[in-house]
Amino acid sequence: MVELLVALAIASGLLLLCTSLYLGSKASFRLNEDKRRLHQDGNYAMVLMERDLRQAGFGNLASAAPGAVPITDFILADGAPAQGLRGCEHGFVKPLGPGGKDFSCRTAPGMAAFEVRYRTDDYPDPASGAGVDCHGAGVAASAVPPGHPAYMLAPSVAIAGNHYFAAVRAGSGASSLYCQGNGSNSAQPIVNNVEDLRLTYGVAAAGDATPRQFLDATQVAALSDDQLQNWERVVSVSLCLQLHGETQLATGPQRYVDCSDTARLAGDRRLRAVFKRVVTLRNRAAASLAPP
Repeated sequence: MVELLVALAIASGLLLLCTSLYLGSKASFRLNEDKRRLHQDGNYAMVLMERDLRQAGFGNLASAAPGAVPITDFILADGAPAQGLRGCEHGFVKPLGPGGKDFSCRTAPGMAAFEVRYRTDDYPDPASGAGVDCHGAGVAASAVPPGHPAYMLAPSVAIAGNHYFAAVRAGSGASSLYCQGNGSNSAQPIVNNVEDLRLTYGVAAAGDATPRQFLDATQVAALSDDQLQNWERVVSVSLCLQLHGETQLATGPQRYVDCSDTARLAGDRRLRAVFKRVVTLRNRAAASLAPP
């Protein structure tokens, strides 16, 4: 009987040890998986936004007369230069929902948003609107005025216009990062569980390519009454995206530094991940170096 009790005690100890190891390994796996998913989603979203920001204002060179600002085919329907970048410090008024959308800037507190535009490629046929927006949907081509220098390049041009913003999706209490293109698709979520989206703009003096001041979107818009000129002075963008985990997996409070460079302590046991990039707007910086 004594031997049986000893054997049962040893077996119970081994079973308890194995169970503890299994539960610990499972918790560690779930924590690492949540961390991997956070970084995978965040990096994917950052790559999309960086790619579009780098293309802001892109157009094929149509005229480069000595001593004059180069002319491209990044133009509006009337031939006037198009605007490659526009930011809203507190987001758009109504980017989602029925009854029409409103992408003007809101004044109530909210996460930042931005619109980026660029000339798409012509493959395979510029007349068919072959270029695509942020969701791969075709962008309709518009006619180039016959008297414009870009008409010699092609009689039509497709301009992609992508709006990036954070909004609460239906049936969820968490915000998602969305992109609304100007193709045939509606706004689509890129990544969920967004806590903050913030942009700071590096602004250069007219005719220069070196940022002299770093402003938010409201401050850029207030530089002058000419919004096209204001945003053409932006030559770099500091981009920050903050995400939180889907479930409460952390064993204790998590310390992190948020988008405003403030040390935080998250006590809800959800993981946090903060992604920061500084993106040079290649087309704006290059245009700033053009001779006056």
